[in-house]
Amino acid sequence: MATDNKILTHAKIAKEAAAMLIEESQFIKSINRNREEEFAKSIDGYKIGDTVTIKVPPVPVVTDGDVYNAEDAKLNAKEESVKLTVDIPKHVGLKFGSAEKQLSLDSFKERFLTPAVRSLATTIDAAFLKRAIISVNNMTLIGGSEVSPLAPFGRARQMMAKALASNEKRFALLSSGLTNSIVDNSGTLFNPTTEIATQYKEGYIGRARGFEFIESEHIFVFQNGTKTTGITVSGANQTGGKLVVGGLTNGDVIKAGSVFTIAGVNQVHPLTRITYGTPMQFVVLEDVTAGGATAELKIYPEIKPTLLSAVKQANALVDVSPANSASLTFVGTANQVIEQALCFQKNAFAGAFVPQAVLAGCEGYTFNTESIALRVQTGGDWVNNYEGTRIDVLCGFGTVRGNHAVRVGRALT
Repeated sequence: MATDNKILTHAKIAKEAAAMLIEESQFIKSINRNREEEFAKSIDGYKIGDTVTIKVPPVPVVTDGDVYNAEDAKLNAKEESVKLTVDIPKHVGLKFGSAEKQLSLDSFKERFLTPAVRSLATTIDAAFLKRAIISVNNMTLIGGSEVSPLAPFGRARQMMAKALASNEKRFALLSSGLTNSIVDNSGTLFNPTTEIATQYKEGYIGRARGFEFIESEHIFVFQNGTKTTGITVSGANQTGGKLVVGGLTNGDVIKAGSVFTIAGVNQVHPLTRITYGTPMQFVVLEDVTAGGATAELKIYPEIKPTLLSAVKQANALVDVSPANSASLTFVGTANQVIEQALCFQKNAFAGAFVPQAVLAGCEGYTFNTESIALRVQTGGDWVNNYEGTRIDVLCGFGTVRGNHAVRVGRALT
């Protein structure tokens, strides 16, 4: 039993829970969480729906010759932005009465805190991962006769290189099923990185193809919608983040996370603007159920051709806008179930955990650092003679550069 000066407090529990939450979350600790500093400017805490804007630097246009080009300079000043909204509130109930306060921290952690935080971490990590995966446009499937089990991850590295993703801090998260399919019995395919292995006490596999491979059971299995063939562009010269398509019938479903290419629309080098000669991949960001022959898809990346009416465009990604009736080719077949791994550069995604004030009439503590914020509070219902304790987290997730990530899939059906 704990002595009087070692009685458990909300502050002790909050500090321990915060450390455990990060340790249990393989994806969360692998992405950029610097945005928490922007949220931390508030001293009164945050509520669901609060937002910060993340500025994405432009890809500069290089001008030929000695003469200053004002139009090119204007293009170079056009920043893009994405919103990071704290809209993921999660909490878990915790037994913390007078008897539990007498336990040692180690005993309380083993009996009550670890199971609660592990459940909380799994749920949040999975929510972040699902949002990340359905926002990533690059995707490659594992073939039935790959030369090497790591060949698909070599293709992933190539895709990220084409998008000019940084070579530093690249990760590959994959399920235990995929892990078993790529790790040979000798283990010689992977080289461990001591620094990374220290950060990831569990689940770290090793380094290969430029990625730190980490096992995670939080990655969801994707399933295509009911319609993946016979879809075409409806209307020429479409640009931006929405695409009207035809070839549908009432009730056809296209799922968020579905990846496709458009005939004749090729990816370009972001700096030289020279085509790679390969189709640009796009991803559908929201579920769509057709109400007729056509529907509008919200897509990433936006369709940004190098030229529009012979005028250079900022942050160009493709050589041309799609032609009317151009065919869409989807990855996978209708209703196909695809197991996935996610390869990404750390700054492709951003997350934030924001502080919440302890509510009036409650006893508790809010733990808040640069990397995590978490609240533990106890409140009572004097009418019904009941007291309860909960661990609260309010967090948000945003995809900053979805093309700096790649989904590696394996068809299960």
